[in-house]
Amino acid sequence: MLVKDGPNSSRKSIVQARLRARLTASIVAASVVLVALLATIVAVPVVRSRNVAFYVNSKPVTEEHLSAMIVDLPFDSTSSYYKARPDLGDASDPKTQYLVAGLKTEAIQRLIIMHAQSVEAARLGIVVSPSALDTAVEAYVKDHASPDDATEAVRLRSPDMRAYIQLWATSKAYEENLTKDTSVSLDEMREYFATWDWNYTDTAGHKLTFEQAKTRIAKDALANKKFQLILENRTQLLKKEISLVSGDTRYKQFMRWWDIMFGIQVPDSLEPLEVNTGS
Repeated sequence: MLVKDGPNSSRKSIVQARLRARLTASIVAASVVLVALLATIVAVPVVRSRNVAFYVNSKPVTEEHLSAMIVDLPFDSTSSYYKARPDLGDASDPKTQYLVAGLKTEAIQRLIIMHAQSVEAARLGIVVSPSALDTAVEAYVKDHASPDDATEAVRLRSPDMRAYIQLWATSKAYEENLTKDTSVSLDEMREYFATWDWNYTDTAGHKLTFEQAKTRIAKDALANKKFQLILENRTQLLKKEISLVSGDTRYKQFMRWWDIMFGIQVPDSLEPLEVNTGS
């Protein structure tokens, strides 16, 4: 006996079709959300690390900090590249390229040291006050931007550059604290004079005796001793921190993978940054 499909059967088919459509839509929507979530998980670290040069104990050091340090080191009397002017050389000249490479290496090292000094300063209770930092920022802007360059002044006052200037201020405060109790003995003064006696002359160019130059010698010998203590401490901090430094970033890793997948030659700028103690 044949049974014809009635209205109920037709309605049931429609409901089932709608349920299947809703299920399909839910699966598609969930898949889209999942893909978006995975993309976000991958993309966020990549984007965040785009302007990171390297990490010190998981803390990012930005490309802007590195560039600023390369500019500032030639004006720092404690730098090996004090008074160096690579900007005046021929960029294609191997000597200029060697100078630039060395300057970049020291800039990386100094930033590592400053981050370590910042940690040590916090441990010792050495703090740069907000007002002192404001003063340091304004002094930095005055030294690095012409009065009519408002755009550069704004950049130098940005949060990232303010953090960079704070590193300098903290480093200076830490090193002043490190050497505040330093003194020189008479024997140390004589030893210093024995090495640098040629540098002590009167206005007529006549060589001075130890007694005649004693005041200057005391000042210079003390400054030299403080300088040597600072250099020794920097070396120790660099060797201590080097194992906590990473020269690679998520952005570089992703871009290297991207270039390799599409047969593009990977540029040197995407390779992990080489960081060493220079010893």
